[in-house]
Amino acid sequence: MLIALNIFINIMSTWKLIQRRCYDLLSYKYSLLVILVAFTCIFIGIVHFGEVWLTWSKEKYEAVFHSFNDNILGRSFQKKLCQHVPIDVVYTWVNGSDPVFLENLQKHVPVVDLSVAASRFSDKDELRYSLRSLEMYAPWVRHVYIVTNGQIPSWLDMDNPRMTLVSHEDIFLNKSDLPTFSSPAIESHIHRIPGISDKFLYFNDDVMLGAEIWPEDFVTQAGGQKVYLAWWVPDCSEVCPWAWVGDGSCDHACNTTLCEFDGGDCQTTTVPIDSETMKEKGDYSYKFLEDSREYNGLNNILHDKNVVDLSWNNILLSTIQTLPSYNLNTLKPIDTLHDFKNNSNMKLYAQSNTYIKFDDRKNYKSAENVSQHVYSKFLHRNPLSKTANHIEQLRRYRNDINLAEFNSSIKFGKFTYSNKWKRNTRGLDTYAESLLYVNKIYNTVYGLERRRVPAHMPHLIDKSIVNNMQEKFKFEFKKTSSHKVRDSEDMQFAFSYFYFLSSEKRKVSIEEIFDMFDTDKSRTWSDREIRTLLSRLYPLPLDYNLVMEFENAITNCSHDTILSEIIDVPPGERYLDSTLPVVSKELISNCESVSRRMQSKFGESSRYPYEIVKAGKNEIFEMLTSNVSLTVQLLDEIRRDPKKFICLNDDMDPIRRTENEIVRALLNDFYRSLYPLRSTFELPAQYRNRFSHRHELLEWRANRAKARNLLLCLVALLLALTFYHIFYHHMRRLCRTRELSTFLV
Repeated sequence: MLIALNIFINIMSTWKLIQRRCYDLLSYKYSLLVILVAFTCIFIGIVHFGEVWLTWSKEKYEAVFHSFNDNILGRSFQKKLCQHVPIDVVYTWVNGSDPVFLENLQKHVPVVDLSVAASRFSDKDELRYSLRSLEMYAPWVRHVYIVTNGQIPSWLDMDNPRMTLVSHEDIFLNKSDLPTFSSPAIESHIHRIPGISDKFLYFNDDVMLGAEIWPEDFVTQAGGQKVYLAWWVPDCSEVCPWAWVGDGSCDHACNTTLCEFDGGDCQTTTVPIDSETMKEKGDYSYKFLEDSREYNGLNNILHDKNVVDLSWNNILLSTIQTLPSYNLNTLKPIDTLHDFKNNSNMKLYAQSNTYIKFDDRKNYKSAENVSQHVYSKFLHRNPLSKTANHIEQLRRYRNDINLAEFNSSIKFGKFTYSNKWKRNTRGLDTYAESLLYVNKIYNTVYGLERRRVPAHMPHLIDKSIVNNMQEKFKFEFKKTSSHKVRDSEDMQFAFSYFYFLSSEKRKVSIEEIFDMFDTDKSRTWSDREIRTLLSRLYPLPLDYNLVMEFENAITNCSHDTILSEIIDVPPGERYLDSTLPVVSKELISNCESVSRRMQSKFGESSRYPYEIVKAGKNEIFEMLTSNVSLTVQLLDEIRRDPKKFICLNDDMDPIRRTENEIVRALLNDFYRSLYPLRSTFELPAQYRNRFSHRHELLEWRANRAKARNLLLCLVALLLALTFYHIFYHHMRRLCRTRELSTFLV
């Protein structure tokens, strides 16, 4: 009791002492100001400590604190998203009715009909409704980037923190390519947008969402990409479908440069030229159409049988126009086809291991034969295996087919793109021609293959894959970027990307193959694991002789190989009657006969994981025409059963202006019926953007910043003068020196 009393007395004494000291402090003149400053510093310190802690916790526990809220709505989707991978969205947009845009278009592309341009680039407010659909059905996306030539939509909220307007100048490496009016040129640079996520969705402004979508619609469970493929690439010519190319049977109709010389099926025949007349003995006897763009200036030379003096450039353009950009002597890629073409003494390495030189003055026929021989060799690097039954079906198919089924109008149907600026003799638009152009390049590099066109829907793009693709096809993408408008030699972006992704291969080492079948991770192969390997290596049912041959090869290698490490075999690795030695990774690596078989079967795999999905179930792609009744019927069908992805393309006749106005009104009413609510990316209905171009907005913001800074400087100066006048006398009183008075003695 006494101890507790003493403690209480000491506490009260300390409290009284603190009170006296506080009173003494408050008795000073500036004590309140000192206390206020002290508490302010403490408060600021606490705030800064809290910010540092939140930043640290956000980085350390991002999946818990922030990641699922990092989206355009700021709401958490943790219960609906299996995992959070930041995914942004990129739009490309242009206002074709802008007078400045039309003036630039006519200035840089003078042959363009402005009425066609207005139809091609007309803005029907698709972007507004596409953003509404994005907010309704994909609110989990992190950020939205809108790529324009500097134009600003009048309704777009430029202060939205989840939206960034990107100009072409921000992403094009070569500024001399600007201005451009080519969507493939712009698409080839969208992965260079500053701050964009590693994986992003690319939307055309006419693509809408009709139902909820999630990352699983674009990414497989294993982390690969889903590739949605629609219809087949256009046939290489009007008289040769791709089904005839590389089928094991020589078709003279396909033995042309456009059709890859029939995939090498006609190696024993002479190489025809597309501009020559083909006299067939079979079912068809047609004169091949000339491609005026590719053979301009060469037709007269090729038809003149007396001409012998041909330059290397003419020989190359007429006979080796589809050869890959490879130096056959070293089998290393060369930079451009232009370098390949300009070297007049380029050596071509043929199958006979002899060198053949082309000089500037050589006979055309010899160059033709050599080019056909070399081209056939490249086509058969990855030959297509066709069964006899399939070949027989193709032959019957040719006898019964009507040639009219292969013309372009029936092949494309409603998928035909309207682009009347550039048409070749086949009647294909530049989009279809660019598909054929990329298909020809990929046939040369990756082997002959029938390919489909990616569906018209949002495409998930990986920046690293795009960089690798453009590094491999540097010259082709550089040429695409330089085009002012769509061109038949564009690298069509989605088609190029997805087939690069699916065609790229990587070498699998023998060590990786060993680990793949070492399922129990014992560092040795058990008899069961070897049985699994043989079941994947040889056709079923397994032949006993093949099994014994494989085991004898391993046994023989064990006798001839000195292993640096002895591995203890776990119990249960061998059957009772097994005679196999310890099958380790080192033994298999040094056993050439076994490793060679395994490499031939498993030595190559896809570089990027992917999954092919047949399009049509979740996509709607339709062409809007000037027919009002058909448009009403089409829009009602979409209303009745909206798919996940809706794309309505413009194929209206610019001459029928009255019908076009009605169709646009119907389309606007259709969009408003599906997406009636204003999105956060839009200004209120009574507001419009003051500026229609970004440079005007940036100038206004720069002037506003200057005015604000000047105003702040004036306010700071006024406050300084005010404080000076208030505390002037007090400061002089504190700073003056006191002198002691002198006393007279």
